[in-house]
Parts: sequence; structure tokens; C-alpha cells
Amino acid sequence: MNTNNTNSPLKTHFFVPGCLGTCWYGNYHYLEPFTGCQHDCVYCYAKGRSDVTTRLADLHCPFTDPQIGMPRQEALAAMKKEIEADPKIHTIKLSRYTDIFCKKFVDDGYSLDVLTLLATHPQIKRIIITTKGVPNDAIMDLIRKYPAKFSYSAAIKPQAAICMETNVPPREERIRRAAQAQQAGALVTVHMDPLIAGVEDTEEVLRPFLASLKEAGLKRVMFSYLLYDYTIAKNIVEKFGQDFFSKLKENYLHDDRQLLPNQTETTYYALKHEVKLESIKRVAALLKEYGFDFVVCGLKSSDKDDIVSVKSFCPVCNGKFYA
Repeated sequence: MNTNNTNSPLKTHFFVPGCLGTCWYGNYHYLEPFTGCQHDCVYCYAKGRSDVTTRLADLHCPFTDPQIGMPRQEALAAMKKEIEADPKIHTIKLSRYTDIFCKKFVDDGYSLDVLTLLATHPQIKRIIITTKGVPNDAIMDLIRKYPAKFSYSAAIKPQAAICMETNVPPREERIRRAAQAQQAGALVTVHMDPLIAGVEDTEEVLRPFLASLKEAGLKRVMFSYLLYDYTIAKNIVEKFGQDFFSKLKENYLHDDRQLLPNQTETTYYALKHEVKLESIKRVAALLKEYGFDFVVCGLKSSDKDDIVSVKSFCPVCNGKFYA
């Protein structure tokens, strides 16, 4: 597949204003340097978003073969032009719908090119990366050169009997790179997201994982829980069968809720309050025992019905923990 896809319509905007209220100080932009993701996680919400599926249909590509949609130098020039046309573009979140460290673009240098543009541009103050991938040595060198600009959130979960991550790099390699980013001076957080209640939140599963993070010298952890919609439910059933999904669903509320105002595609089923509180209490106790600085995600894992209870035994993210 041709990465450049010059026959496809050009992408008109790479930067999109953020929509998560106070997250990352409430004044940030998403950057989508390409569409699609090689990681192919079963729980991936991006697979069902209409702007993603529409774009991929235009590009005639599957989600698992990410595409830029134009020649890469043209894309980089367009990003630079957008930055310089809008002084409000200064805090960058990578990304909603893909992973900047997809192997395809790490290997061919495009990920490095995008991050170099951001890191060296005087207008860009913060680059917030959330990733299940791994940077290469050249990208690590860039982080070492501009550590104050980078927030590195390594989305890594413990090993359990059920694994919903189809094509991610080995857990040990992701931990190693996260530790290197921390040593370089970047703000590094391990994001255990999305934890599957009853599968990945048990003491038996968590203890060896937290011990491995501690051994690597990592100090900060944020966690949140699996939310699902129709697309995610369908993918879970296809991968693990109806019996597994029926059992998983027993822990969830019968009514879905819209996570973000005016965005109907952020409508999900969440854990039952009692299931969530019991799990948060258990996870928080272990994180405290191992000496981590930690929070539970305030957007995905707490709501008005239980936020007061959660705060009594677990810090809740105020949107700035890994910014």
C-alpha cells in the first residue's frame, strides 16, 4: 500500500481543537498525522468513529494500514503552515485516533519528522504523547534534546489470560522505552488503560506488573476502565465469543451514557458503580503499597454518582496529571 496515497483527497486540517474540558489545561489541539493504527486493539474506539471510517473509505484502506493521505513532505509543510496561522496551537495531543509510534511510520522516519517539527518549533510548548508503541533511538535522542517539551504516557497493561491488544510491541520493550524517556527528563506516566474489571485488576495479575514497573524505575501511574459501545462489543464477541462478552457485560450498567457533550459518538456503557468502586479501591491500595504517584482517570472512571467516594481512597485526575 502506498503511504502517500496521492490519488486521495488532501487532508484539510491536521490540528483540531481539544474537546476534553480541563484535560491538558483545557487549551490544546489534537494532531492526527495519519489515519488508522496498526495496533488493532479489540477495544479501540477509533475504529467506529465516523470521521475515521469516512477518511479510510476515501483512502480505500483498512484501519490497520494507516495512511497520511498526501506526500509526507507536503503533509509536514501543511502542519507547519497550520501552526503558524494560529497562535492558539501550542499544546499538542498525539492523538485521538491513531498512535504516533505505529511501527510503519517509526521505521520510515515519518514519526520522527512530525515530532521534530513540533519539538523545534518555538510556538509549540508541550507535546503530549499517548502510545502503545515504541520510539526508535532517533526519536529517543530527540526527547533527550527537548525533554521539557515532552509528556510521555505509555499505555501499558498487565498480562492477563485475556489480551485485547492484537499487534502491540512486547510489554518489556514498552516499559524499557518509557524508562528511557523518564531518564531523559520527560514527564512519564504509565497509563493502565483500559483495565478490564475482573480480568486485569486482580492482585495476582497486578503485583508482578507493578513490580516490573518499579524495577524499571517508573514512578507515575494513571488507570481507567474499559468502556464499550456497539462496535467494541461486536469486536469483543468476534475475538473471544459471546459467552465471554456476556460474562463481561454482567459488570456493566444497562444504560449507556454520553461521555462528552454534543458528541453522540462518545456514548458508552460503563461499569456498575459497586464494581468500579471495589476495583478502584483494590488497584489504589496496590499502587500505594508499591510507592507510585497515581490517579484514576476522572473522565472515564469516575462520575457524579461516585466521585466523592472514590476521592476518599484514590486521587482522581484533574486533567493535568500527565500533561
